[in-house]
Amino acid sequence: MSKKNDRKPNDKKAAVKPEPKAKASSEKRYLARVYVALKPTVNDPEGITVGNALGSLGFTGVDGVRSGRYFQVTLRAAGAKDAEKAVDQMCARLLANPVIETYSFEVGPL
Repeated sequence: MSKKNDRKPNDKKAAVKPEPKAKASSEKRYLARVYVALKPTVNDPEGITVGNALGSLGFTGVDGVRSGRYFQVTLRAAGAKDAEKAVDQMCARLLANPVIETYSFEVGPL
């Protein structure tokens, strides 16, 4: 009596999807540095905790700390203006929550 599980699995390798081809060679590569922080009116418990810890370590000149996030995004675009427009859309739609966060970015050649 043979069971289905007794059969040897198919040893064929999984099909590898080819990488998408790069668009026209006129596109250049850019590096965007994105900074996301809570708005000044939003409570920042992480920043408060870090500020208190710095004080307990003897750093007496610290008046306040605000925490945030940093992203590096590499992208292809026809020009710097197109790259900036794309990064602005990335921030507005995913990287930052515009209700409670602000963002800024720099775009330069890679």
